[in-house]
Amino acid sequence: MREISRMNLAIFLITAVITFAIVLTTIFSLKSGIYDIFPYFYIIPVILIAYSNPRLGVYFTIVLGWIYLSLVYLYGPFDIRLYATSSAWFYIFITLGVVISAFSNEIAKERKFRDIFLNSQAGIFTFRPGDQLIRVANTQVASLLGYTPEEMQNLHIADIIPDTEEMSGFFQKLENEGKISDAEVTLQKKDGSRVWVLITASRTSGDQVICSAVDITERKRIKDELRYTEIHYRALFDSAGDAIIIHDFEGNIFEANAIASEQSGYSRQELEQMHLSDLDILPAREAAGTWVQEIRKKGISIRETLLKTREGATIPVEISSKVIEYYRSPAVITIIRDLRARKEAENALRESERRYRMIGDLIPFGVWITDAGGTLTYASQSFLDLIGMTLDECRRNGWMKKLPVEQRESTRNDWKQCVETGCFWDYEYRIVDRQGTEHFILSRGAPMRDASGRIVSWVGIHFDISQRRRYENRLEASLREKEVIIKEVHHRVKNNMQVISGFLQLQTNYLTDQESIEKLEECQMRVKTMALVHEKLYQSKYLGFINTRDYIQSLISDLMNSYLLRSDISIEQDIDDVNINLDTAIPCGLILNELLTNALKYAFNGRESGTISVSLHLNPDHRFSLDISDDGVGLPPGLDIAQAPTLGLQLVTVLVRQIGGEMQVGGPPGTSFHISFPEKF
Repeated sequence: MREISRMNLAIFLITAVITFAIVLTTIFSLKSGIYDIFPYFYIIPVILIAYSNPRLGVYFTIVLGWIYLSLVYLYGPFDIRLYATSSAWFYIFITLGVVISAFSNEIAKERKFRDIFLNSQAGIFTFRPGDQLIRVANTQVASLLGYTPEEMQNLHIADIIPDTEEMSGFFQKLENEGKISDAEVTLQKKDGSRVWVLITASRTSGDQVICSAVDITERKRIKDELRYTEIHYRALFDSAGDAIIIHDFEGNIFEANAIASEQSGYSRQELEQMHLSDLDILPAREAAGTWVQEIRKKGISIRETLLKTREGATIPVEISSKVIEYYRSPAVITIIRDLRARKEAENALRESERRYRMIGDLIPFGVWITDAGGTLTYASQSFLDLIGMTLDECRRNGWMKKLPVEQRESTRNDWKQCVETGCFWDYEYRIVDRQGTEHFILSRGAPMRDASGRIVSWVGIHFDISQRRRYENRLEASLREKEVIIKEVHHRVKNNMQVISGFLQLQTNYLTDQESIEKLEECQMRVKTMALVHEKLYQSKYLGFINTRDYIQSLISDLMNSYLLRSDISIEQDIDDVNINLDTAIPCGLILNELLTNALKYAFNGRESGTISVSLHLNPDHRFSLDISDDGVGLPPGLDIAQAPTLGLQLVTVLVRQIGGEMQVGGPPGTSFHISFPEKF
């Protein structure tokens, strides 16, 4: 631009010098009588100034023409022909100046358009509506669509606007209005992809349409992202679980979500015309300045207050305010959380805790709570008063100082193991109160777990079992005393039966009848069998029960000593090591005595050897199975046990019925008795 100005200045100076020289030449020629040559010299400055500066050239030509006429009238002779020629030259000068100025102006316009066309940041192309073929396109639009400017010449408009509906609307609007301003259109590139452009089109005087296109693809993307962000923001804003209000630092409300409308009772439109003070959530006038300063300084403010509804009711709320950018200006977003449910829960929790502490304090030795690591965090006041310690003194197992020295280490280790394993705490210990009185305490506790199963605390209770322990001690002493008495009774019964057995033995010494002697010996064996039960009872740890294996083995040993004269008869035993009560032991022993006596006396007559088997088992159905068998001669044919003529077999039948059992008799070969009877507790 500066170079063009300098060139115009140079041309102007040259023109001025030439004009001055021409004026001098004109004066000289007129004085010398030369009238035909000098007018042609005036054409040179006219051409120079009209071409270099078309607007100035017209005025310069007029001025120069008047100078020429003035010089002719001043220095030329009075000649009508000269005056006529000079006037003709005057019009020639003006016409030439106007024509050259107009031509130069058109050239300048063409150059200016060409510069704009080639250097414009917008893509420019032209076409004729008739054939819709592109005539010319600049580099920008060609580059935008992936063509060269030469490739775009004679390209059909449909090649870059493939959407027939969009192209039809484009030409319809151009036909109706003669121009199109800032229309958003999608153009197709050479590779088939699409770009968004902002297009402006207008008809020229030569029935040509000139179009400019600006790439707005990125702007459209940003606009779409902003629209999506706005939709997303609106969705979050309206679906939030808390009330949200956007306002300025003075409290004027810009926006409010649906929850804010629901909580306050005002419509959203009403809220957007209101002030925070209308809801009573703006701090008092004297504190409002401090609140604004806090938000500006820290960027956030959290506090609790009361929100006033449309009906005049108040709602406890938590106000959380934060500085944000709202439409490129600082603003405040305030989140209002309804605290009614939380306040009710807190009040219920406080009431529950108050009752819980009251109950804990009413229990003589009270309730205790520890953290997950086993450190005491709460103990009932009744317990603290009892041991004369504060809660801080009880922490870190300090309360264990009130235990007897010999119990402290074991109690500490057991509690540590309980905390590590997460098991239930069930422990008895002695504790000494501040008066020095010893108490027996039963402490029970269990771990409290969160939703994931992690232990968060331990809760337990103390029971004073001192009275119970005293009763237990008395009961144990009484039981020991009764045990001694019962054992003494069994011992004396056994002794009395042995005396009876001795009397029977003495009586046999005065009898000569062998049958009578055998009867007395059988009676003597029955007495010994019952005496053996009482002997085992007072020797047993459990009064009322005797061990079956020990009892039966002793019984068999006595029988073998009394009846077994030949050593080649054996008795096999298979006895469970279980206990049997007194009411069953005596009948069972008598049954064994009768059946084994019969086997030893009669089963092996006429034989040198034999085997007797005895087994007693306790089955899963709590029934005993007693089996006595031999491989002897067997029972007499046709013998009915229920109608047996002998006292021994009759006694067996009665005793089996007495213990609620059932008996089955088998054989030959040999004889077998299977007796089943229930276990009694």
